Amino acid sequence: MKKLIDEIKKTSGDMARRGWAESNGGNISLRLNPENYAFFNGMPYKSKLQSLPITMSEIAGERFLVTGTGRFLRNIELFPEKNIGVIEINEKGDAFKLLWGYEPIGAPTSELPSHLLSHCKIKEKSNNSSFAFIHTHPNSIIALSYAVANLDTKSLTKLLWQSHAECIVVFPEGIELLQWIMAGSLDLGKATAEAISRRNLVIWQFHGICGCGRNLDEAFGRIDVAEKAADICLKVLSAGGAKQTLTDTQLRAIAENFNRRIDEDFFK
Repeated sequence: MKKLIDEIKKTSGDMARRGWAESNGGNISLRLNPENYAFFNGMPYKSKLQSLPITMSEIAGERFLVTGTGRFLRNIELFPEKNIGVIEINEKGDAFKLLWGYEPIGAPTSELPSHLLSHCKIKEKSNNSSFAFIHTHPNSIIALSYAVANLDTKSLTKLLWQSHAECIVVFPEGIELLQWIMAGSLDLGKATAEAISRRNLVIWQFHGICGCGRNLDEAFGRIDVAEKAADICLKVLSAGGAKQTLTDTQLRAIAENFNRRIDEDFFK
């Protein structure tokens, strides 16, 4: 358990210091590996059964470490037991109980539907080898969704790939853009999960980004690369726009060099 808390303390601290987690913005979840269950076995539940907005049989019986609603990510380093908690999904997959955390009283993030529905897809597409999901508010990613007109998944992916040569290596499957949907809603949760089934990064227009990975380092790293590319892109735009850029041939060569499979549809 200490290792898990140390991981989330580091990630949440990095997010806060980069300015990605203003006030109570941003949230993190980890699907626990069964080897981490021993710490909680035999613990009395801290809450009654609380209904989920939709049945998720894919994660029935599983446990998740989740940041709390209304809590500041920058405070996790100081008081983890107040700002994070562990929930257990029931055997039907339609409700959960609190096992640990959110002292003295609290609840999981309001974006829980997006987290849990995405974990269903992450578990499936990774063959049960990926466990981390992050939502955060990087400045440049958000600014880019305002600055460039008519962005969609294809144009945004190509723009970021061309802005930073590492992008096609880190997210060769592209980056999904969801047009604005109300925060915390089931609709946003469903759309995010559908997007995360295809890609490892999903941008919420005017709001932020979500990323997944085997662990928090991988999820955070993907977001960090996308944010740096967005920052470079904005600086280029403010300097009058690109006078030259990575060509399609160069992008394909980078992908081939690092043995990355890319969707040719992005070049059409």
